[in-house]
Amino acid sequence: MQKTILLTGATDGIGLETARMLVAEGHRVLLHGRNRQKLENVEQALSEVTGDGQVESYVADLSRMAQVEALAKAVIEKHDKLDVLINNAGIFKTPEPVTADGLDVRFAVNPGSLLGTKMVKEAFGAGQRDIRVGAEILVRAALSEEFEAASGQYFDNDSGRFAAPHADALDPRKSDAVVRAIETILSSNG
Repeated sequence: MQKTILLTGATDGIGLETARMLVAEGHRVLLHGRNRQKLENVEQALSEVTGDGQVESYVADLSRMAQVEALAKAVIEKHDKLDVLINNAGIFKTPEPVTADGLDVRFAVNPGSLLGTKMVKEAFGAGQRDIRVGAEILVRAALSEEFEAASGQYFDNDSGRFAAPHADALDPRKSDAVVRAIETILSSNG
């Protein structure tokens, strides 16, 4: 059965490899990127992938909340539901390290890994493993039955299984403090 999958950060690295794998398996992949030209290039490259997959592109800078909202609205206008959301976008090097909302751009945009992506190489000089490892995990999470009821659960990539997140993530006082701090920053810059 074809799934509709929104994939952020789809123009490079793990995101691009994940998109390639999902399209080859016949899924509808909603590609996200910050750069329209890179998205067009990715769409062209994915059109050459064999399989019945389909692609659509959406441009948004995820460090800008207004563009995040616009992305969500654009997807909702064309699709009644998403089967899978893969938050893969990441950034390291940027000329503007602080967002218009006063947040560190990496905090606003990044889930993180140390696989051999361009971003990791820029940050640390080299990645630890091939990006295909990350793409395979994302495809498995998007399509495998073992993940069907996994919404909200933490998957530990290193151990390859579901696990408890860091204890701080389970502490409601600490979570509330983080939310309040973010809301304070956003309201003072809004």
